[in-house]
Amino acid sequence: MPSGWPETGRGRQSACRLVWRLAAWGRRAANGRRLTGVIGPQDYTTPEMRPLGPGRTSGEKFERSGRGVVSVQRRLMQRGTTMKNLFWTLFCVAAVCAANAADDKSAADRPERSIVVAFQYPSMTLDPEDTVSADLLVKNRGKKDETVLLEVVEQPKDWNVEIKRYGTVIGGIFVGSDENITLTVSARPKDKDVKRLPVGEFPIKVRGRTADGALQQETSLVVKVQSKTTGPEEVRIETSYPVLEGASDEQFQFSLDIRNDTGQDAVFNFRATGPEEWQTSFKPAYESKQISSLKIEAGSSKTVEFEVKPPYRAPAGEYTFKVTVEGPKVKAERELKVVLTGTYDLKVGTPTGLLSLVTERGRSAKTTLLVQNTGSAPQRQVTFTAFKPENWEVKFEPEKLENLQPDKLEQVEVTITPSDKAVVGDYSVAINVDGEKANEDLEFRVTVKAATAWGWVGVGIIVLVVVGMGVTFRVLGRR
Repeated sequence: MPSGWPETGRGRQSACRLVWRLAAWGRRAANGRRLTGVIGPQDYTTPEMRPLGPGRTSGEKFERSGRGVVSVQRRLMQRGTTMKNLFWTLFCVAAVCAANAADDKSAADRPERSIVVAFQYPSMTLDPEDTVSADLLVKNRGKKDETVLLEVVEQPKDWNVEIKRYGTVIGGIFVGSDENITLTVSARPKDKDVKRLPVGEFPIKVRGRTADGALQQETSLVVKVQSKTTGPEEVRIETSYPVLEGASDEQFQFSLDIRNDTGQDAVFNFRATGPEEWQTSFKPAYESKQISSLKIEAGSSKTVEFEVKPPYRAPAGEYTFKVTVEGPKVKAERELKVVLTGTYDLKVGTPTGLLSLVTERGRSAKTTLLVQNTGSAPQRQVTFTAFKPENWEVKFEPEKLENLQPDKLEQVEVTITPSDKAVVGDYSVAINVDGEKANEDLEFRVTVKAATAWGWVGVGIIVLVVVGMGVTFRVLGRR
């Protein structure tokens, strides 16, 4: 404020009236100066500006030549612009003075202390998919700055209600004199799995008070949540994967979303029917405990896991289950399917359990293979392969097995023939039994011996040698 400016409101108003009059006078002076074009001796700027005759006064008009006229006109325009700027300056000063005077009058009428805490909209209607967000107004109508403390004194059960400023949860705020601040009140159910607001009316009350407790005020908000649909009350079972497929030694898990559209909170019972010896159970999502019922709020949904475990060695095929969810007045059913591809396994051996053979070069040796399907799925084709020494021969009878059912046992005759030029000794012959998604290997030790005829020849030679030596010793002994 300029030095010497009146301190009181009445003095300021008098000063403003004086400035306003000065502004009006300046405007009139500027208009008159620009219109009359009267000049005095102070306007002499060039030799061309000469008086018409002797004895002329400063208020008389002068004769102007070409350059003099232009110079005088420029001088007049400059002075007119200066007066115009002075006028607008004085006008702005007068406006500020008027505003100050109005503020002084308003401040004089303002109470010493006063706060206002109120919801901008005390009632709101939402859909279940909406979020609760309301504006809370905090105003200071007093002459003093205040710190207003805020708290939620009433809220719906199992809800979280927060007061925020720019996304930050606060419990109070500083409000200057004659200052207005807008805050945000947000609310939602505490259970994060509840993605929709329940249907009904939910009151919220907020209290604001000054730091010293001298002033306080409460404001209320009513949140009305109404369902968009007006159709019949029902409960729904939704799932993204109604059919699951896997082996019979696996466990299957269906994720079911149970939605309560009955308009009121209710407890729903779960029941499942399916093939005999199959194990079924219901569990809450991400939990291990088993349940048979669950409470679901109106207009919301919860996820339940339906687990299915097949019996040991269950045969491959399709299996149907019916899941029933029943409430006080409504019931829903959903059909689910499990497709078992079965387990695949083979067992191969010999009747005696021995994996060794004795034969001669060029002569065949036979053994019997027992092939059993120990899986739960049929083996549609079982083939046999042998890994043998060079020039050996291995035959299978039959060469392959068609459609070997679970637990079924089949015999396969195996004939192994060594080469005619095989050297006496032990050899290895590996047999691979290859089925559908299963295989088994066996390794036989085959001993090749010399032929029997050659054995007798050897014996004869030995006898001849012994006899010859005896005769020789006897003849020589007589001499």
